[in-house]
Amino acid sequence: MRRLVPILILIGAAAPAWAGWAEQERSSARGSRAMEAGMEQGKGARGVASLPYARGQTFRSLDDYLAHLERQGAIDFPWWRQIGPGVYERVAGRRPARPPERATRAELMRRYGFAR
Repeated sequence: MRRLVPILILIGAAAPAWAGWAEQERSSARGSRAMEAGMEQGKGARGVASLPYARGQTFRSLDDYLAHLERQGAIDFPWWRQIGPGVYERVAGRRPARPPERATRAELMRRYGFAR
């Protein structure tokens, strides 16, 4: 029984962190689907709305959105780091390691619904 106590404490401490991570992933997926469905509505003079991790903000350009994501990276949200001219890599913070996800600027613009 004494050997189980540290294990149970560890599981109890890790469970909320994993639950939060899973909820963020589900939220990101929902946001992506909502963004794709309403992409045309969010375009125009006001910018693009309903983006993942946007926290209710609307962005006029991809650069504005990427800068916002980078600021959110300080609180362990995923963001895109430029690794070359027009090439970006997703930075996921302390989350479990995944193969690196890379995208060109054009791919990110299509993914997030930005026009030129």
